[in-house]
Amino acid sequence: MKAHEIPDEFYWTCVVIICVLFVFVYPFYIESQQIPLEPIDQQLESIDGMTFEGPRASEWVYVRNEFVRRHPRCEACGSGYNLNVHHIKPFHLYPELELDEGNLITLCREHHFRIGHDPDGKGPAKPNWSASNPNVRSDAANMRRGSDGR
Repeated sequence: MKAHEIPDEFYWTCVVIICVLFVFVYPFYIESQQIPLEPIDQQLESIDGMTFEGPRASEWVYVRNEFVRRHPRCEACGSGYNLNVHHIKPFHLYPELELDEGNLITLCREHHFRIGHDPDGKGPAKPNWSASNPNVRSDAANMRRGSDGR
């Protein structure tokens, strides 16, 4: 064997180790990199027998998942958990904007309610699931900067 050659035993041992890592470890790594979204069925809100999630376009799940992939943090607090995609203009009033990314903002579950559904934008005194906050982007940005007084 020449000085620059790798012994066969070493080569095949390395190949086996790489294969084992790829087969057994890599899937767990990929799974750990997934953005934790709140399941769609947990986002359904029922108020007085009315469900505010309503019927969705067939493309909604794809648009939602892609939006969160590109915007993986709550715009209000920076959290990466229990993420919801909020429609700035409610899609039940503006169905043509349901899949429009300009009408979407990523919020965690808490801020989805506290900021996204607070019609006066002044905090958690008046939010309700049937209301919307047209200033959700600026309110979330102010909260993220810590300048909203909450």
